[in-house]
Amino acid sequence: MKHKPENNWYAMETTKDAEGNATASADVFIYDEIGGFGVSAQSFIDELDSLGEIEQINLRINSPGGSIIEGNVIYNVLKRHGAKVVTHIDGIAASMASVIAMAGDEIRMAANAFLMIHNPWTVSVGDSDQLRKDADLMDKMKLNIVNAYGRSGYSGEELVQLMDAETWLTAEEALAAEFIDEIEGGIAAAASIGDMNAALEKIDKALPVEKIVASISAKYDKELGEMKEGFECEIKELNAEIESSANQLAENAVEISALQSDNQALNAQIEQMSETHDKELAEAKMAGADLIAAKAAEIMMQNTVNPVATDNENHVEVFSSTEAYWQEYNSQEPGEKHAWHIANKHRLPV
Repeated sequence: MKHKPENNWYAMETTKDAEGNATASADVFIYDEIGGFGVSAQSFIDELDSLGEIEQINLRINSPGGSIIEGNVIYNVLKRHGAKVVTHIDGIAASMASVIAMAGDEIRMAANAFLMIHNPWTVSVGDSDQLRKDADLMDKMKLNIVNAYGRSGYSGEELVQLMDAETWLTAEEALAAEFIDEIEGGIAAAASIGDMNAALEKIDKALPVEKIVASISAKYDKELGEMKEGFECEIKELNAEIESSANQLAENAVEISALQSDNQALNAQIEQMSETHDKELAEAKMAGADLIAAKAAEIMMQNTVNPVATDNENHVEVFSSTEAYWQEYNSQEPGEKHAWHIANKHRLPV
């Protein structure tokens, strides 16, 4: 018989004939807590696949049970495997191990072996909502287990009652209830009554709670460690991003400060230009006003007629001065100036 390796709960190999040649069969041993030692069902599946094409699987069980999830996976894999599965319950098939045993097309049980069925249980951590979810999940898993025990002669309701009561069955009881098909020779080490009692004391008709809890704790510790590593990596990345953002903000602050300085200088320049503009505008207005005033005075001077002197003897009105005459001349329309001069030149002062 092939013994399971250390730190594992199963072992398997291709069956050899008398000459040591490989046959079309394989021996698979589940001899410890299912899912224990941190070894998952995936390892079981990978190793089973590595055996290649086989026609028969000799499934040998001596296990107190273990993980419901891992056990369900193994049960499903064995049920859909192309090979014929012959289950041998060598010592004890309790809890989840009894479910895996039901994957056999034929189930044989040692005369001094035990089959135990009960309700699924788990270790749950969380608030009330999480605990309710886990309880609902346990109820669904219970229905799946009831279906797995369906080969027996019990109805679904009867199986539920047996599971609620945590029922232990001897080989004879299991055969009568149609859980198994055949009783075969028992394990030699448990042939005597004394050895059987010692075995029962060791098994204690209960699941190894401390061992399973320790295994679950180890699994959670591993997952928590991986999560912690992941969080640390994410924190590093976030810190790097924060540092990069802080550097960028510092650079932006420098640029903003420079822009503010430029803006202040520009505002000062605009203010100075505005003052200069206002000053130049005021000066221009004053110059314009002076120019307008001068132009207005000139126009008024041109439009003003100086007094005309009168020659009392000849009764001719004579201008008082030559400048007055020519001022009057310039006030005439451009086309009439010459005619006016011909008509009035005798009025020039002598």
